[in-house]
Amino acid sequence: MGHDTDFWQILSLTREHISEHYAAALTDQDKHPQLRSYIQKFLRDFGYSAEGLTFEALTDKLYSEMAEYSILTPYLGSPDYEELNINGWNDIAVTRLDGSIVKLEEHFHDPQHSVDIVKRLLHHSSMIIDNATPLAQGHLPNNTRIAALKAPVTDEERGISVSIRMLHSQKFTRDMLLEKEVATNEMLDFLCACIRYGTPFIVVGATSSGKTTLLNYLMTTILNNKRTYTIESGSREFSLIREENGKIVNNVVHTLSRPSDNPAYDISQEKLVVYALRFIRT
Repeated sequence: MGHDTDFWQILSLTREHISEHYAAALTDQDKHPQLRSYIQKFLRDFGYSAEGLTFEALTDKLYSEMAEYSILTPYLGSPDYEELNINGWNDIAVTRLDGSIVKLEEHFHDPQHSVDIVKRLLHHSSMIIDNATPLAQGHLPNNTRIAALKAPVTDEERGISVSIRMLHSQKFTRDMLLEKEVATNEMLDFLCACIRYGTPFIVVGATSSGKTTLLNYLMTTILNNKRTYTIESGSREFSLIREENGKIVNNVVHTLSRPSDNPAYDISQEKLVVYALRFIRT
């Protein structure tokens, strides 16, 4: 290996080389495994190394920048975290499953770097964020919600602000709610009776206050012969289908709204309510 070179300079040179010789590896996800080999070959051929990084670590970091999501990659879809908040390019916090919030030591290289990585994330939802459209929201694989803001809505020097919520499916029980002091036995009995006899109610509260946890449990008490039709925005938080011996035993239809600037493709929650009237017997 030659002398150490700044990582960001190596990234620029590597991206330029691969764009010129193996462009498809950057744009075609099926060819991403080959991208790692191309990165390694480039580093060996030109003798590049970076201080504090082994050859494998340098390869991994370059691959993450070019094909994944930079410093966000380890947290996206992780079962250990439920929320990832980017307040600015140099200010990132994660929320663990127990509700504790930790500020990360790592951050993006600069404001533009944060914008570029978030644009790649939003591409999954065919959403665009730029100066003309500075607000965007969508969904990512593994049932993850994302909402992003950039200049001129936020300060230019902050880069971008993002909220990413990872929705982990899990089995919710009454004991879990009682242990977390979400509700008392009497409260749960009352709400279960409302569900069973079709009495409407609204659950409201702050972020991470337990709204989804409570509703997930309550809907497990719906009888199998009752048809359930859910309407959610952007990503699935409920998973109510029950199976016994490989067969589905209850009656559930899950739906998701899909906002679009094109009216022909816009699927609003209001439109799904209209369809619900065709699916549910009163």
